[in-house]
Amino acid sequence: MPHSRMSLLTTISCMAVFFAQLGMMMYLPAIPSIAQSLNATQSLTSLSLPVYLVGMAVPMLLWGKWGATWGIKPVLIASLLMFSLSSALLAVCAQIETFLCLRFVQGLGASGMSVMARSLVAQHFKGDQLTKVLSWLSIAFVISLGVGQYAGSILMSSFDWPATFWCLAIGAALLAGLVHHGLSECRQTSNTPACWGHYLTIVRHAPFLRCALMGGLGYAIIIGFNTAGPSIFQTTYEWSASDYGVLGWAMSLAYLLGSLTVNRHVLIRGQPQLSAIATGIMVVACIVMIVGVMTTPTCAALLWVPYCLIVFGQAISYPISLSQASDHSPVSGPYSMALCGLIHQMIAAFVGVTVSLLNVQNPLYLAAICLLLATMVRGLNPIKPGRGSE
Repeated sequence: MPHSRMSLLTTISCMAVFFAQLGMMMYLPAIPSIAQSLNATQSLTSLSLPVYLVGMAVPMLLWGKWGATWGIKPVLIASLLMFSLSSALLAVCAQIETFLCLRFVQGLGASGMSVMARSLVAQHFKGDQLTKVLSWLSIAFVISLGVGQYAGSILMSSFDWPATFWCLAIGAALLAGLVHHGLSECRQTSNTPACWGHYLTIVRHAPFLRCALMGGLGYAIIIGFNTAGPSIFQTTYEWSASDYGVLGWAMSLAYLLGSLTVNRHVLIRGQPQLSAIATGIMVVACIVMIVGVMTTPTCAALLWVPYCLIVFGQAISYPISLSQASDHSPVSGPYSMALCGLIHQMIAAFVGVTVSLLNVQNPLYLAAICLLLATMVRGLNPIKPGRGSE
């Protein structure tokens, strides 16, 4: 594949993932302000994050089938336009019920963006090379963590919360234009006929399912932390919205370092060794977090520093799990990435809703949830040191 085409595919995929994640992260520092503006409780407003995740999860199998039927380009454009329109409507929303409904629709669009972005690279790369390219998507994800929360806090302070959604609307519309003009020569359809039965075939394949669950549970740690995080840091530790926004940069740096570690070392050290190291780091960091908040409950650093180590481990583990899931899939085309996305979003949405409904305000409870999820990730790790990837 020509280098210029590979760069174009990677850039478009990264931007699609970037905006899908921005929709999740950018408004978080403004949650207390949104709750006040819409005359809603902060707990109810916090449901907008898991609602977004449910919106991402519900249509993922449909996006995969549509991508196989009509091609990645038109489906990606449609999802970008849906995301853009719903973001614009969120900016002018005045009721919490409407806000939550529009967050669901925004999640629907983000779902298509995420599935098509990963399907685009999965079509053209395999094995360790796919892991390397997926690490670039992880870098886009991590940049959205830092840029999203920090930019969201700046926009909130300068222009109030609707500005965050206007930025998302304009950015997604511009990306749709780039896709329209830039993907004209990309292969758009899979050689595998479109069929719902392919999903059942894939999910019954144990090696695929283990890898998909591993990625989803690790992703759920980030979602669970960010669901409870704004309230815990701004209430328990008395941080401002700007302070919490700055924390996004620390999380971004951790994820960036993990993604760069995969990008640099996966072709040399291989997936088994990196995956074992990453999942081990996640478990140890969770233990350190629990001990820290138990011994010094007033020190916020003992919560967020171990969390950054968890994020570092997840940044290494996640692209490896996606690559393994794609390679283990018994069916080609967008199906495996769509099913991975569904599994990941359903797990994340379940954890997000659970954390929100339990109204987790105690840092120790949040640390315990992180440890439970990290232990499950470690237990599901399908590739052990000394074994090559299948």
